Amino acid sequence: MITPLTTQLKTRHLPTAFVFLVFVFGMAALSVLNDAADVSTLERRELSQSPSVSFERVVDGDFTEDYAEFLQDQMVFRDEFRFAKSFVERQVLRRSENNGVYVVGDRIYDKFYGIEDHFIDRAARLINEITKDTRSANVLLSIIPTKAQMLDRNKYLLSDQNELADTLKENTEAVYVDLMGLAKAGNERFYYASDPHWTTQGAIAAYEILAGALGFQPVRDYEFEAVTDSFVGSDWGKAASWSIDKDTIYLAHNDLLDGMSACRFESPETSTCIDSVYFRDRGDDLDPYDVFLGGLSPIIAIENPLAETDRELVIFKDSYAHSLAPFLAQHFKTVTLFDLRFVRRQFILDNFDLSQKDVLFLYGTSVLNTDPQILN
Repeated sequence: MITPLTTQLKTRHLPTAFVFLVFVFGMAALSVLNDAADVSTLERRELSQSPSVSFERVVDGDFTEDYAEFLQDQMVFRDEFRFAKSFVERQVLRRSENNGVYVVGDRIYDKFYGIEDHFIDRAARLINEITKDTRSANVLLSIIPTKAQMLDRNKYLLSDQNELADTLKENTEAVYVDLMGLAKAGNERFYYASDPHWTTQGAIAAYEILAGALGFQPVRDYEFEAVTDSFVGSDWGKAASWSIDKDTIYLAHNDLLDGMSACRFESPETSTCIDSVYFRDRGDDLDPYDVFLGGLSPIIAIENPLAETDRELVIFKDSYAHSLAPFLAQHFKTVTLFDLRFVRRQFILDNFDLSQKDVLFLYGTSVLNTDPQILN
């Protein structure tokens, strides 16, 4: 039985329901009418576009699913809502973490928690196998810490990345070169504020350590060029914080660096070569860090015609090596980079003679700890 009180309560909520419906359907209508964006700079990905309509797609439900994804990706003020959500969670709800990262001061830090022993043990075993297969007399191993190593581990619930590095140091036959000290308080400039990678300054600091271990006096004469001052790294979209400024990417120049060429190999017969180690056209891509050697590729070769030696270097690596390798190439005739996530090691052993070359394993802790294919 409907009483006057029940009717009054229902009537009282009508304005709220009306405003809610207007908001929901209004946002949906604006999203449909608004010009669809191709990419999201904040999220560093391509956005869904309006799906094609067909009887079959409507019947099997594919159209409904794709259209819901399209509306979600193309919602007006999407970025503003993500920033507002992040602000409320951090400033109002006092949550220190957002999407797996911490905002501390004016920088973003990853949450490095939990060391995956089975991945690390596997990496040690594979490094030893590859070391044996290369038959090189000079094999080095270096581990790159993430920015999280700079933070208070108890306060931010973080694991000590030194444990990971120590395990590999103790269980591999390569000569260990310690880079873990780069991630300490005072060295924040060695990493981008909005991205996991190290800056050109950080890459140079690592290069100077590695050059010494390889028997070279580091080169310290450079001029620097800002290729972009609006770099937003992969952490920027996760944090969605107004307090984080965009980064500047610097390119280093001297006669040696400017005289190099780089080739990216998709297959033994297919390659893209330029007379530079900097792929400037990538500076406008979703990930401007790809300006260094053009980004991910199975095989990248750097040639240095001005090298004072005939020595050659092979680097088994992840993307941290892209900004570092040109500095090491100042001392080598050729530097070849292999990404074993995209090329089988047996293919390398069958097609490349590594016996007379220096070999460097160079991997970040975050990749070693999460990617079982890193040394496939």
